[in-house]
Amino acid sequence: MAMQHLLSNQMELFLQYGLAIFWTITYILIIIQGFKDRACGMPLAAICANITWEFLFAFVMPFHPLQMVISLVWFLLDCVILFQGVYFAKRQFPPRLLLPAIFSLLVISLLLHVGMVVEFHDQEGKYTAFGINLMMSILFIKLPFTQGLKGQTIYIAYYKMIGTLCASILCYSLYPDSFLLTIMCVLVTIADIVYIAIVHRAGLVAGKVSNLNMNR
Repeated sequence: MAMQHLLSNQMELFLQYGLAIFWTITYILIIIQGFKDRACGMPLAAICANITWEFLFAFVMPFHPLQMVISLVWFLLDCVILFQGVYFAKRQFPPRLLLPAIFSLLVISLLLHVGMVVEFHDQEGKYTAFGINLMMSILFIKLPFTQGLKGQTIYIAYYKMIGTLCASILCYSLYPDSFLLTIMCVLVTIADIVYIAIVHRAGLVAGKVSNLNMNR
């Protein structure tokens, strides 16, 4: 699929830096909040999908110098988040079950990435990237219902949405004729808005409960 560049080169570069900066901030905030709450702020399936995509396009199939650097930074940050996921999940699942499950997720994710690159002739990894984003956005919606707000903040939700919105606008500028990519961009944005609303609501409820406990 040929790139069309609906936006100017300067605007596209601005969006590239935007998605890189806001997603990097998101990862850092997830790490900080994870250590603070002693909980992983990203679903394990999302971590495995993320880290294998970043490994693939940072070390095996880089397609642009800027993208390679960004993927490398994200890979290193995701390694910390994966460590949190393993370390804090040990209280719920024994290592003999947890570690093989994570290894299986990593292998499955990597094979799916490679398969989609080959099948769709997608050297930039755009289909897998937005597929991961959609999966992440859906799984993030589930997080507050399974672990409360541990490992999460409203700032993480906002920065995640802004970074992904930059990526979505850039993607539409480059591939406006791709119905699949457009649908995924729209669905990710909707899911991110829902997640923000849930986190905001959960934060208000938690604040009210905290105030009631303080007044007793």
